[in-house]
Amino acid sequence: MAPEYALWGYLTDKADVYSFGVVALELVTAKSNMKFHPSENYVCLLDWALVSQQKGDLMELVAPRFGSEFNKEEAIRMIKIALLCHNPSPALRPTMSTVVLMLEGRTAVHELIMDPSIYGHKLRFEALRNQFNSFTTESTSEC
Repeated sequence: MAPEYALWGYLTDKADVYSFGVVALELVTAKSNMKFHPSENYVCLLDWALVSQQKGDLMELVAPRFGSEFNKEEAIRMIKIALLCHNPSPALRPTMSTVVLMLEGRTAVHELIMDPSIYGHKLRFEALRNQFNSFTTESTSEC
């Protein structure tokens, strides 16, 4: 769920871009954003992806099940696009038409440059965690 909607109830057309980024990341990693918790150090799949990006090791995100049967450049491109789509600021996310051009290789994929303090604010983190917990509770009660 896009942060601007989860935190303030503000829905923009860029919320769909954010959601696309989640799906793109889930496809490359073969993991669910909501269910993936590799360790206590990570909150979700996106958190792991951001740490991998900062370490300069995006290939660790590619699902092992793909073996060597994938194009490394396309996988890296998909991950970088997914991370661009996850920008906390809707104004800094690409449009979906730009995302398509990047996927097709017709326009450059810019590097994600993000101020880590955007994610470090305790209030925002707690709001997102509460949203996740309420979603998890609703999902469990529906079963």
